Amino acid sequence: MNLATRLKAERERLGFSQTDFAALAGASKHSQINWEKGAAAPNATVLAAWAAHGMDVLYVVTGQRSNRQTSADMTESADSVTAGIAEIDEELMRRIVTMLAKSAKDAGRRWDSERLMLAAVDVYKFLTKEPMVDDDKLERVLKLVINR
Repeated sequence: MNLATRLKAERERLGFSQTDFAALAGASKHSQINWEKGAAAPNATVLAAWAAHGMDVLYVVTGQRSNRQTSADMTESADSVTAGIAEIDEELMRRIVTMLAKSAKDAGRRWDSERLMLAAVDVYKFLTKEPMVDDDKLERVLKLVINR
């Protein structure tokens, strides 16, 4: 399953039409159709807008679920639902994507949206293992990613 197929599956899981889902991100139905056909890929700003409405960005980009449970998935008791769930720190992910895009641009690198998001996911996975993440640490990690 590729990014386009996963994107469509997530849109349908959330119950949006193509027109309404595109509108959440300030895009057109035509853009949504192209993204779902694989003719283009949504950028980080679009993915962040959808994430705010419940889309599992990690799944769309990598095919791996973020372990974030939705109301449709919550059939167990409240105690068992909250035990062991690792939610995505959306603010950290936004910082990573924003700073990574800027770092790539500053380094004269043009990265397509899919490559940018895959790199952001790798950085996120690395940084979530750290006890504390500040902008200095994030910048150092991003420089390594940009220059590899």
